[in-house]
Amino acid sequence: MEIVTGRSPVDYSRPAGEMNLVDWFRGRVASQLGEELLDPKINERPSSRALKRVLLVCLRCIDMDASKRPKMSQIVHMLEADDFPFRKVSISLLCVEVKSSIEL
Repeated sequence: MEIVTGRSPVDYSRPAGEMNLVDWFRGRVASQLGEELLDPKINERPSSRALKRVLLVCLRCIDMDASKRPKMSQIVHMLEADDFPFRKVSISLLCVEVKSSIEL
């Protein structure tokens, strides 16, 4: 969810309804505003099918019932597909985030 949205789990600089990533994410999905969830730094926009897939995976990961949340291996399996652009992007963003953390 953090990679897809480009947001931190908690961001106190945002308005009250947007501080908590999980709550904000759920609200956007419920309002059918999935496109607004995407990090603007992601140049390649996913197909509607890929976007739906990633949103559904994210929702499963934040299920209120922890026993229903998928394991990491299941998440990888759900996201693997030819039309899913976040695999390349997420690796690049992760490398940038790790590098930034090391420099701090």
